[in-house]
Amino acid sequence: MKAKKSLKFTLMLLICITIILIGFVGIYTKQTNQYINKLPEYQLATDLKGATTLELTPDDSTKTKYYDKEGKEVEASEVTEENEKNYTTKEEEVNREEVLTKENYEKVVKIFKERLKFLQANQYSMDLDKSTGTIILTFEDDYPEDIESILPMQGKLELVDSNTKDVILDNTAIKNVSATYATTEEGTYSVFINLKLTNEGIEKVNAFDTYKTKTDDNGEVTTNQFKIEFDGEEIEEVSYDEIVLTGSTLRITSASNITSTTSVNSKLNTATVVSTLANIGEAPVVYTISAEEYVEATGNYNVFIALCIIAAVILVGITIYLIVKYKVDGVLATIGTITNIALLSIIIRLTKITLSMNTFAAFVALLIMNTTLILRLLNNRKENKDKTMGEILKMSYFESIDVIFVTLLLFAVFSFRGMAVISSMGLLLFWGWLVVLLGNLIITNTLLEIKNNR
Repeated sequence: MKAKKSLKFTLMLLICITIILIGFVGIYTKQTNQYINKLPEYQLATDLKGATTLELTPDDSTKTKYYDKEGKEVEASEVTEENEKNYTTKEEEVNREEVLTKENYEKVVKIFKERLKFLQANQYSMDLDKSTGTIILTFEDDYPEDIESILPMQGKLELVDSNTKDVILDNTAIKNVSATYATTEEGTYSVFINLKLTNEGIEKVNAFDTYKTKTDDNGEVTTNQFKIEFDGEEIEEVSYDEIVLTGSTLRITSASNITSTTSVNSKLNTATVVSTLANIGEAPVVYTISAEEYVEATGNYNVFIALCIIAAVILVGITIYLIVKYKVDGVLATIGTITNIALLSIIIRLTKITLSMNTFAAFVALLIMNTTLILRLLNNRKENKDKTMGEILKMSYFESIDVIFVTLLLFAVFSFRGMAVISSMGLLLFWGWLVVLLGNLIITNTLLEIKNNR
């Protein structure tokens, strides 16, 4: 029986040590000749480390457009000083007044969030002024440079005939876009853009014969080309011979006979970005980045660290007091407390709770709750040796109901606030509340119970 209890006690200590090591050291695995901690880093709030903000506003500029005598739009590059009299010039707003609505602003926000997910930008907040359409984007961490060029894009995918400049296919006729590549036996690569078409899109592709060829003055027939354009920028110029319609899928060979892996990766990356943005959707309002600003930390990082050190010193003082007054029981209670702190640190990382001066206040509240519960547990155990551990446990929890209730009340007050630092304080109180109650019940109480019955 004694050996069984010793084994159980040893097992509990090993569990505690494991949790402590994971919480304070981490879990490291080897990846590409270096060891990576599988636990996420602690997330610091902007009041401790600052932030970068981007302001995006609806584009209020105008574009000069040129039209020929038939009223057909032509590219600005075709207009020269010699022939400009043959064209009509018109200034047109980038965003017409009728598109500047609250509903469209909200659609843009949804599209931007999907684009940020694609760009793997996770730590940010986004605020929309529904009256003006202004979007304030705040990044807590460094963000990919591509965001500034990709995020404001409208997302308009078009196939434009190189000869007539007609738009022969656009987003409205496309259900889905994907990018693929293939290799040949000779070792060359081809990159494809695959368009899943609507019925309207299929009809338009079947009408490509109108544009496919042209006959010169000598009667020689040649194959025309079309341009793949994204937001008016040419991605690739492709021959009509380089397309294949199978069912409702149009496969376009955007690049072929590539021998360099670097080149194929570049082409494929461009095609992938275009495909993803087209699938996310075309923004109903065109935006521009109107301001970029680094916001200094409102709190002092050094003060936060100093407070953490003070809390650690107080914790050491409590530990010494417990060990001096309660001897072995104090040591076991200390092990339980350190295990609870380690467990909470793991939860903070996994749930990505934002650490701030507010969350430090929550930690202090939890430390008071834990210390109160431990002291009453050890006092009751020392003064009521005739009672079982279960009875002592019930008595201790009941006597600590005041601090337990206050901590729970603080969670209810702060967890549903809109600000990230405030809601993180509530989440920390909630998880800490569970860790203190259940951790002491399962870990501290078990250690004391095994020792008591040894």
